[in-house]
Amino acid sequence: MAVKGPELGLHLRMSDLRGLPRLQLEADVQGGAQTYSSRDGELSDRTTFDARGRVLYQLLPTQADRGLYAGLAYQHSYTDLRGSLKAGTVRGYERENRSIWLAMQWRHGLNWSALPRLQSYQVDLGHLIDGRQHSYLSQVGSNWRDATNKQPWGWHAQLQTTWVAERGLTLEPFVRYTQVGKSDTVSAGGGTVSEPANTRWQLGLKATWPPH
Repeated sequence: MAVKGPELGLHLRMSDLRGLPRLQLEADVQGGAQTYSSRDGELSDRTTFDARGRVLYQLLPTQADRGLYAGLAYQHSYTDLRGSLKAGTVRGYERENRSIWLAMQWRHGLNWSALPRLQSYQVDLGHLIDGRQHSYLSQVGSNWRDATNKQPWGWHAQLQTTWVAERGLTLEPFVRYTQVGKSDTVSAGGGTVSEPANTRWQLGLKATWPPH
């Protein structure tokens, strides 16, 4: 199966807090209308939603707002796959995922004469501590009940750069890759279910104005 499509979101980062200069808080909220496809058929305009929060501490400062950070991250994802597939014989259902990650971040400034507008780069890494996939299988039929699968391992990596454009507009293109392993197997009334190993690619662009 695959879920593909665009997302739109907001990113918030707070650093250099009064009394806690090394603490950094981050939050992301994004949603979209995407297309689900599998061997059973296709569903378009499916609602997806992601909310992420991170608390990071600056372990190795290289300068203000730069260096090595580490901390914890929480993510909540929602996908609405309700609808009929395969001539109405297969039904979709809602899915929610909640996960806690060990997070690390490295931010470093750049000063290239060939690319003077390229200001910095950022690398983010995450290791899954605990992941829970909740599937509302009772929406499929009365012989099924909702199930929660535990995901044992996973990781993600993200590379982001900062480009100062015209009139103070800051652009931050990024690429993110996430991999999560196969979950345990649980009973769901109509049978046993497990969450397969999965991967996710995200290509994005953050725009900030006025400049920070």
